[in-house]
Amino acid sequence: MDRTFWEERWNLGQTGFHEGAPNELLRRHVGALGAGHVYVPLCGKSNDLKYLRDQGFDVTGVEIVPSAIAQLFAELGPEAPRVEELPPFRRHSGAGLTVLEGDAFALTPAHLGGEVDAVFDRAALVAVAPSTREAYVARLADVLRPGGRVLLVTFDYDQKKLSGPPWAVSPEDVRALCDAAFEVELLEERPAAVGPKFAAAGAEVRERLFLLRKRG
Repeated sequence: MDRTFWEERWNLGQTGFHEGAPNELLRRHVGALGAGHVYVPLCGKSNDLKYLRDQGFDVTGVEIVPSAIAQLFAELGPEAPRVEELPPFRRHSGAGLTVLEGDAFALTPAHLGGEVDAVFDRAALVAVAPSTREAYVARLADVLRPGGRVLLVTFDYDQKKLSGPPWAVSPEDVRALCDAAFEVELLEERPAAVGPKFAAAGAEVRERLFLLRKRG
C-alpha cells in the first residue's frame, strides 16, 4: 500500500469513500457472513466496524493511516485504545474491537490470532492498484478459513472517463480474480450515488455486492 498517498488523502480531508453510517448493503446482507471473527481490510474509521461489533462479531480491521485509526477510536468513546507492537503492525485494541496499523499486504493468520471466519470488503479491492489485485485476493484467501465467507462491495464505471481510485471492478474481474479460491455469487446490484469527481466526468457507477465462499 502507498502510505504517503493515503495519508495525504486523510490529511486533506479527501475521504469521500468514508460513509457516515453503516453500509446499507452490509445491513441488508450481514446474515450471509455467518458469525465469529470478521476481518475488515483498509478499514479507515468506518462505521461498519462498530456495526459488526454490535452484531456480535469479533472485529479486526487493518488500516495504514494512523490518523484514521485515531479518529475511529476518538469517535467510539473517550477511553484511549491499548496499543501493542505486533511487527510489522501496531495493534490498537479498545471499544470491543481491534485495528492493526500497517500494510494489509503483510497480514498473516498469526497477526489475527488464526484464520478468520469472514471478511467484509467495502472499499478495499476497489482502492488497491489493479496490478496488485491478485496479491490482495490471495491475501484474503490466506487469512480466511475454508468455508469462510466474504461480502465484497465493488464499483463499476467507464474507466475511459476517469481513473481511480476507486478503480472500476466488473463482475468479470471479480470472477477472474476469485474463481480459483472462492465460489462467487452476485447478491445485489444497484446504481451508486456519485460524488463531484464522477459527476463532472459524466460517469455512471454501478455498485454490486458479491458473496464469496472459500473453497475447502
